[in-house]
Amino acid sequence: MAFRIPARRALQRTLVGVAVSTALSSALALKVDMYAIGNWSGGDCAPGDVDSNRGSWPGMANAWYEWMGLMGHAKTGKFVDGNMTVRRFCDPSVNPACADFSWVDWPDAAIIAAHGWDDGDRWGALMRNAWNGECGLRMGKASGNTFVGDSNLKFLHASSCLSLNDNYFGNMRVAMKKVNAGSSKGLHVMTGFHGVMWITSSFNGDYADTAIDGHVHGVAHAWVTNHYKTNQFSCEAWDPFNWFGTCQDQCPTAMTIGPSGGNALNRLLNERYNNSAAFGPPSSRNFYAWMGYLGCDPVAQDAFNP
Repeated sequence: MAFRIPARRALQRTLVGVAVSTALSSALALKVDMYAIGNWSGGDCAPGDVDSNRGSWPGMANAWYEWMGLMGHAKTGKFVDGNMTVRRFCDPSVNPACADFSWVDWPDAAIIAAHGWDDGDRWGALMRNAWNGECGLRMGKASGNTFVGDSNLKFLHASSCLSLNDNYFGNMRVAMKKVNAGSSKGLHVMTGFHGVMWITSSFNGDYADTAIDGHVHGVAHAWVTNHYKTNQFSCEAWDPFNWFGTCQDQCPTAMTIGPSGGNALNRLLNERYNNSAAFGPPSSRNFYAWMGYLGCDPVAQDAFNP
């Protein structure tokens, strides 16, 4: 069962000053990591393919990471390019050599920036180097390789195209909580994009605002409202100002899981970076709730309509 919760852009920026000037107690501070790829051509998953490089992408993720530090959290890992492989994201239940517990599932909050694709109603993300013959992070469905939240991870942001399409929600919850795996934990909030997302340093502020606003509003709300953009992309050459409606949107999305629809919805609307301890981990993945802009029409997907 899904709860349809269209996000509304909030006009409450006056509260941000309070959030910025208020230090977190050590009991509320999170461990925060970022994993970003801007150069694929120097790796072996897309060797020499300079067209795949996106030099501005790590800076977008870093804007969130730095502001999470300014908000009082511990910046525990900034990983850019290098030997970025599936091993950092895959779960030992898939392969005993996988090490997500030392990487993406070790902090409390993390952001991943990488090229994404629809891997059959789940998120696929292109790594920089191959590991065990695999170049793709695959999250969603029981056949994926990425299952997070059973160690420490509570908040996962996917700065990646097609990372949380409207047809993923039922599948993604499988990756947010491992059943019968000896852990009572699970991912609290997952965020991403329905369709193509866009890369430019001019969007760094959106990632910074997500970090700031996620201490005042729910993290899902902070992500969805700050990254939503309408009628700005892929316009026809003869319609640069969208006078004829050819431009498309950027469509951020978020989801949560829980033992009931009301439980998942409450988490979706109200869990912030600084109150996650009060919510605790989701006890079940039986229900999910989502947030996004109904009708948002991105490149590479139909309009958002779960």
